[in-house]
Amino acid sequence: MPKEGVSRREYLIATGAAGIASLAGCSSGGGSDTSASTSSSGDNSSTPTSATDQIGETRLSSGETRLKVNEAVVTQTLYNIGAYGTNAVSAEDGKQFILIDMQAKKQTENGSIPEIADYRIEAGSVSYSINNIGSENLNQPVNAELYQIETGFEGPEVGSTTRGWLVFKIPADISTGTLQVRGMQTQDDDPVAWKLRFDDEKTITFEEEIDLPDKAKVAGSIEATVSVENTGGRTGRYTTVVTSELLSDSRTLEYTLSPGETREKTFKLPIDGYYEGNASLSVGSAKTATMDIAAPNIQIGETWTAPSGIEYTVSDLALTRSLNSDILEVGDGKQVAIARFTATNTTTENQMLPERWEEPLAIVTGDQAYTNIENRSVDNLELTSPVSGSSYPRTLLASDPGTEVSGLMLFYLPASISKSDIEIRLSHDEIRAIWSP
Repeated sequence: MPKEGVSRREYLIATGAAGIASLAGCSSGGGSDTSASTSSSGDNSSTPTSATDQIGETRLSSGETRLKVNEAVVTQTLYNIGAYGTNAVSAEDGKQFILIDMQAKKQTENGSIPEIADYRIEAGSVSYSINNIGSENLNQPVNAELYQIETGFEGPEVGSTTRGWLVFKIPADISTGTLQVRGMQTQDDDPVAWKLRFDDEKTITFEEEIDLPDKAKVAGSIEATVSVENTGGRTGRYTTVVTSELLSDSRTLEYTLSPGETREKTFKLPIDGYYEGNASLSVGSAKTATMDIAAPNIQIGETWTAPSGIEYTVSDLALTRSLNSDILEVGDGKQVAIARFTATNTTTENQMLPERWEEPLAIVTGDQAYTNIENRSVDNLELTSPVSGSSYPRTLLASDPGTEVSGLMLFYLPASISKSDIEIRLSHDEIRAIWSP
């Protein structure tokens, strides 16, 4: 007698095939599709074994299409890495994604392969249709192609198998449901359907942590660690892209994690720029950590080497209310600050050194900033007191290795400012540094 839940026709086909194979001394099928050899005598997956979870069971339609649910996954985030970027989709609050690995095999010319729109999850009195995420494949929580049969598709050749993942979005409080193929009946005229559980054993959830220092200095380096744990109840595929201003390009992390398993990746990041005072490191679109970047503080007269290899020196700071020059006049209530600025290309390549017109230096007191005098009025300035020398060049060509450029930078300041109040800040090519008396 046929077993419960299997049509009489399917039972006869399966047992007959098994008997012939046994007499011939070989196994049935012979192809790469293992589900094609499913039978009541050798594989009990065609017989419903649970009232609430029928994963792995096969259904044979009246048109002799063999359909099987291979797996089901519950998750909150879907992730895809494509040729034109990444695509992360999260279920909003109160929702969950149900992923179902579905395969269908057309066994005769009378068979048909269901379209995406034919699949439904029935839960209570509500029917949930496929959720279109705008992608053909997934990288997380499974690394596989999505089910792709669209309206108007005539179907594959007889004997070939169509397989892919279906994606549904349903309320998070639903723990059981029925996957049904709309318009398709079994050979017993029952709906083609599977009862499924959406429980913890099918859940894949990843928790990410970023260990990033709170602060760093320009020209230093830091270590950042990204850790991810599978907090769900089933093995899953984790894929994400790590991005940061401090990375030359994005980095992809790919792990297969068992329940409770944690993996870590540490990045050594050079602080090559100021980045407007902060930099961040992001893991996909889910988590970002930010740190402050401080400009190095150097004593006036000392040299600082930038990440590019250019050496900068600010020295000979002086304040005066009178200049032995006919070029500049110091007005009432004003004074002039003078500092010698030197830039040296210590690398083996041509470098662009700061130019005076760019206003690379500023004197800062409190919340006020005073940039260097950059106009042509000081192009030919020569001083002998209180500091001797000529003005720093207004424009420069690319500097050969070993080139040193030095000259005086001048600033107009209120007469009330004293030398101890002053910071001289360098701002050039994403670099920041501070010289103090």
